Amino acid sequence: MLNVEILGGVGEYGRNCFFIENNGHAILLDCGVMNTRQKTPPNLTQAHVAKLDAVFISHSHSDHVGALPLLETWGYTGPIIMSKMTAQQLKQPCQHTKTFQPESIGEWIVVSNGLSFQWGYSGHLIGSVWYKIRFFEEVIFYSGDYVVDSFLLKAELPIEDGTVYDVAIIDSGHVEKSINNLEVLQQMTEYIHANPGCPIIFPSSFSGKTVDIATYLFQHTTRSICIHDNLLSLFENYYEEPENLLPTKTILPSFKRQCLIKTTDSECAIYFVPERDETKLEELLHKKSNAIMIFTGYWNKGKYSMQFSRNQHKEFFYKTHPDYHDIITLSKKIHAQKTIYFHSSLTTKETTFLQLIKNEEEVL
Repeated sequence: MLNVEILGGVGEYGRNCFFIENNGHAILLDCGVMNTRQKTPPNLTQAHVAKLDAVFISHSHSDHVGALPLLETWGYTGPIIMSKMTAQQLKQPCQHTKTFQPESIGEWIVVSNGLSFQWGYSGHLIGSVWYKIRFFEEVIFYSGDYVVDSFLLKAELPIEDGTVYDVAIIDSGHVEKSINNLEVLQQMTEYIHANPGCPIIFPSSFSGKTVDIATYLFQHTTRSICIHDNLLSLFENYYEEPENLLPTKTILPSFKRQCLIKTTDSECAIYFVPERDETKLEELLHKKSNAIMIFTGYWNKGKYSMQFSRNQHKEFFYKTHPDYHDIITLSKKIHAQKTIYFHSSLTTKETTFLQLIKNEEEVL
């Protein structure tokens, strides 16, 4: 019988980490820290690590991988399983990484006696995946961070083959929202068209959202797109794993020629700058005094020491996790005997599918 211990990520936004024990064996799903200055680790102990047969990593964001060094510190020598792209993106490479190739999608991959898995793309970031794990007689679904409607990235759930999931751990990062990403992209484009004399600055992260927005605006505006050096490797990843992309990938070659190879800058360009680099943002705003900052998520103007006038910023929320309706759909398709909703301060370990349904009127 499965014993699931939540070490982080439920009832909070960060440090995602789930310890699952069965028949005297154990696995870990992600191993992240909080995205704060304190980088609070999960409630992982050396006793947990001593029991592990394998660690499954969904993607490279720090709230899913930031605590991986603890495993080595505590002597873990088993496999740390992740996609080839995720391993490439890690800021601090870890030992014992076991990667899988794009062509293995949909196949059962054996880790050890009693442990095997399938994987699929989750649409959150290039290389991000979900897992379907067979752990002795039980089956687990772990969504990782999931995006239904990325402009560029595939998100495909497991094939419906009659599997009964004993436990599903499902991303609920935007449970309080109802968002159509394509509509948000269209609204951004209309706003940019309505401000032809103003440069546009997007404070950006190493995320699928950044590439979605940049490529959409490249396709739907005539402005120059300027990508900060610290974000270039993210865009390059998209050319390295075309299997992860939707058919809209056909715009990428021309995007690369015009935005990544050439250094473009014009009076009214669109700039993508790391959101945590306040110095660079201040420099740009000083140089482009009539620029407008567009915020697209929870990271907003209140996170900066600099002041913004009312006309100097605009907010459009672009979804990077499932919203309420996505979560309901995911839950129905997976239909597990027990579901744990994570990645939100609005869901707890007691939250059930029926409770989410009851909250529908509040969300709408």
